[in-house]
Amino acid sequence: MNTETRTASPAESAVIRRRHERRSAAITALVHSHGRFQTVSIVDFSSGGLQLQGAFGLAVGDRITVELLSGHRLPGKVVWSLGSRIGAQFVPALSPDHPGIVALQRSVGAAEGGNLIREK
Repeated sequence: MNTETRTASPAESAVIRRRHERRSAAITALVHSHGRFQTVSIVDFSSGGLQLQGAFGLAVGDRITVELLSGHRLPGKVVWSLGSRIGAQFVPALSPDHPGIVALQRSVGAAEGGNLIREK
């Protein structure tokens, strides 16, 4: 019987952690945090969260609200940060038919068909 313990690689860990299928995007939005806001670009999204480009001054654990140009507001928490990119988890996770997710899907669909990002 093999009882060897193996640590998952970073790529395997991402697949294990990811519960929601992501869609690529290039959508302008506002991020509210610390009593101020800034314009960002949504790089990809799912009902579990999103990746933003152009977010400065945010750290892991910060609470944010992403405001779409449609007016929908999506509450979240920063779970990773690398330069001006952040990953935010929706708190709580949103259903696929949440009005904000539907608005994102419509924006992506209108722009370029919103390619799904599939984990390998």
